[in-house]
Amino acid sequence: MAISLSSVAEVSIIHNVQGNTINQDKQITFSALAFDNGKVLSIGSKDKLLVNYPDALLIDGQGHAMLPGLHDAHGHVLGLANLKNEIDLMGVTTIEESLKIIQQFIDEHPQNNWILGRGWNQVLWENKKFPSYKDLDKLKTNKPIWLRRVDGHAGWANSKAMEIAKSNKHLKDMPGGEIIIDEQGIQSGIFIDNAMNIIQSHISREQLTKTDELIYKTLNYLASIGITSVDDAGIDWPTYDSYKKLSAEHRLPIRINAMLASGSQVLDKMLSDGIHKDDFLQIQTIKYVADGALGSRGAAMIAPYNDRTDTSGKQVQSQGFIQKHIFDNAENGWQAAIHAIGDNANRISIEILADEKANTKILRHRIEHAQIVDFADLAKFKQYNIIASMQPTHATSDMNMAEDRVGRERLRGAYAWQTLIKKGVIIASGSDFPVELANPFYGLHAAITRQDRNNQPENGWIAIEKMTVKQALASFTINAAYANHRENSIGSLESGKWADFILVNQNIFETPPQNIWQTQVIQTWVAGQKIFDKAINSK
Repeated sequence: MAISLSSVAEVSIIHNVQGNTINQDKQITFSALAFDNGKVLSIGSKDKLLVNYPDALLIDGQGHAMLPGLHDAHGHVLGLANLKNEIDLMGVTTIEESLKIIQQFIDEHPQNNWILGRGWNQVLWENKKFPSYKDLDKLKTNKPIWLRRVDGHAGWANSKAMEIAKSNKHLKDMPGGEIIIDEQGIQSGIFIDNAMNIIQSHISREQLTKTDELIYKTLNYLASIGITSVDDAGIDWPTYDSYKKLSAEHRLPIRINAMLASGSQVLDKMLSDGIHKDDFLQIQTIKYVADGALGSRGAAMIAPYNDRTDTSGKQVQSQGFIQKHIFDNAENGWQAAIHAIGDNANRISIEILADEKANTKILRHRIEHAQIVDFADLAKFKQYNIIASMQPTHATSDMNMAEDRVGRERLRGAYAWQTLIKKGVIIASGSDFPVELANPFYGLHAAITRQDRNNQPENGWIAIEKMTVKQALASFTINAAYANHRENSIGSLESGKWADFILVNQNIFETPPQNIWQTQVIQTWVAGQKIFDKAINSK
């Protein structure tokens, strides 16, 4: 006689939890979860589950809140990994303090051939103006310096870096990029979007650790903050190769949906291996870049910027390039994810994805960021089955700058989460780390309150676009899984799905919304295995 799984001792029941999951668009609460062989058997109460699984191993959840593992639908894993070996200027509010941090890094890393970093944001500085190579030339070093802006769409170089790259041989304007010049017509040291390649192509990076080890450590860090799945938005060969190795060795601690960078010189090589799907690694998406970012005025707008009327931003990749590649690769089942921040970039992206050759309904193409959208275009996301892959903390980071850039009227379709949801659009939420901090509870807080972590502004920025707690949790779980074609295996705690869940110190459905960002992860479980335990890992 066959042995029922319910009688096997490997069945585990974790109980004494405050469980919440979004199943079939409904918020379901429970106090116990049974799992076996890495998958959920059932949720409910301890007593009811014990009727079906009387020999189960009991695990006391100690009253903690339980959620499905959170899914960051847009991040950059190697970028986060490299940040640990570079200058971090995230959140620094003056150029003077930035220069002190840079000098300290130079003094502490005499072995580095290039001084690299990212995170500066001139919008936080008093004069809000772009810095210059002259600022960096005041530092005590003869080494080239290259610092990427917080959004990754602009770079700041010293004169040594510009000399090595012979940047003076390049014109101010180029397809998809710009070199900012000063009042005298001299290059300022600021390079926007495609112009960044002038400097970056000359960088010799110090590989302190193998890429696969850097990625492995970073994925474990993401697990420690409650992320059990992540979409890595735009990978090149080193990351591609590392993911393949880690997957083959069964060393991926969390689930990865890796998007191939459409601008990679080895894209054809990566595509030649075809679509890859296993329980932990999925490679089925190509990332395109329609424009730059709002903070550096590289986002492609329909009308000129309010605070710089000589430009409307630029397309980074042309409409023709994106369209051809999406149509060609759709025939082989490749999903498209298009970076689009400005209203013109979003309009162009919608136009491409609306064409039947894109096969959007089946392949579930996505627009990444969907940040500033003409109000009339919002309904087209639903009309053409386009997923809006958005990052809630972008709104709370940009709120002090966005109106300066585009004016109040164009904000009607900006960061328009609730409007999109009411139109029936699926929103998959992420962070865009390391552009923003990776902690998903910061994203949940921003989505629900439209406030920064100082609870400003008082009622939330453009408060009409707030998400409910249920909507926000869905965007970081089941919606993100849907965007990955994985809604039948992850994203919620239901029978037959992977037992990916987290225990946290407070119930986000009951705690005051302004405190949600303070949520702490106690444990993270993936496929029924505990991969992070704060009580152990913090020792």
